[in-house]
This record gives sequence, C-alpha cells and structure tokens, in this order.
Amino acid sequence: MYVGCLVVDFHIPASTSLKDKRSIVKSNIQRAQQRFNASIVELAGQDLWRRATIGAAVCGSDPKHIEGQLRALLSFLESDPRWEALRVDFAWR
Repeated sequence: MYVGCLVVDFHIPASTSLKDKRSIVKSNIQRAQQRFNASIVELAGQDLWRRATIGAAVCGSDPKHIEGQLRALLSFLESDPRWEALRVDFAWR
C-alpha cells in the first residue's frame, strides 16, 4: 500500500477575521473531501486570519493513481479565487 500526502500553504487576502477565514477553509475542505474521498485537515495557522496550511492524504495500491488524485485535489483547491497557494509539498510513503 502507498500513501501520498499533500501540504499546501494558502494566503487568504480578502479575509478580515478568523470567521471569514474559517468559512473559506471549512467550505473548501468539505467540498474536496466529498469529491476526492481524501483525508483533509487544516494543519497550521488556525489563529492567523490570512494564512492556512492544508494537509491531505490518499492511500492506494497504485502510486500513479494516488499522484493523479493529489494533483487533481490541488487543482480543485487552487481553483477557488478567494485564496492563493504559496507553497506546495508532495510526500510519498
């Protein structure tokens, strides 16, 4: 079995409060979980209202399929104009 991990740092320029930020982060995480059946959480930056670090993990028997899923997930997350990706990291186990 293989595990692929994705960690993305996002900047949320229009956020003016933690409430604004949480609304954007939670809605994107929920939509992505439903669409990709991946484990997704906010890893860091919970107290910062213009930054969020999102982590995702996908398991499977085919590393190419896992990589495709993570790249599609990244494209999906980046498609929201309310935030922009600052740093993207992939890891494999």
